[in-house]
Amino acid sequence: MFRPVRKRFGPAHGDDVPSDDAFLYHATSLERATDIAVEGLVTRGPSWGTDQDAWPDGSTERRSYWISKARLAWSFAPEGEPVILRVLKTAAAFKREHGTGDFYARKKIHAEHLEIVDAEGRWHPISDLLEGRG
Repeated sequence: MFRPVRKRFGPAHGDDVPSDDAFLYHATSLERATDIAVEGLVTRGPSWGTDQDAWPDGSTERRSYWISKARLAWSFAPEGEPVILRVLKTAAAFKREHGTGDFYARKKIHAEHLEIVDAEGRWHPISDLLEGRG
């Protein structure tokens, strides 16, 4: 049975989650990851889950944000039990934000392109979260 990684977010946690240069990484909560497994990762405006009115580059368009190192993604985890997702860089039309160096997508990323890391650092299709539900 799939068991997602159970760690607290922060710079000292998640160092054991391997990164691969072919992928980008996104932190979310386990609860949200279950929703993402069903509907994909949708874009949101800058104020969703934050206290900001615009993205760092001044834009207010809907986006999802990604980072190139899994170990750094933990610092972006929302409240709740944090988990890390990944997607191939070629799965979406990612743009790079000049000020932060982060990557973002302007369109939904379908669940079939997403993976989630387990407690042992292995990657699984995010759909594994749905096994046994129903």
